[in-house]
Amino acid sequence: KIIAVKSSITGIGWKPQYLLPLKTLVSTVHILVKHTFAFLKYIFIQELENNPAFALEDFANVDFYSEV
Repeated sequence: KIIAVKSSITGIGWKPQYLLPLKTLVSTVHILVKHTFAFLKYIFIQELENNPAFALEDFANVDFYSEV
């Protein structure tokens, strides 16, 4: 299950001593997600160049990306 919280860090009631580790975690996850999707884009482009019949639409779904 995926849950998203849209609020400021202080708005969700984090204690001040946990703010820096939280910001570090969020930054790390953000970088990891950016790199993961950039790598996926590279893989898909390579597949399409090598095989024009590559079924990209099979991967264009929420279930695939939530697993990534």
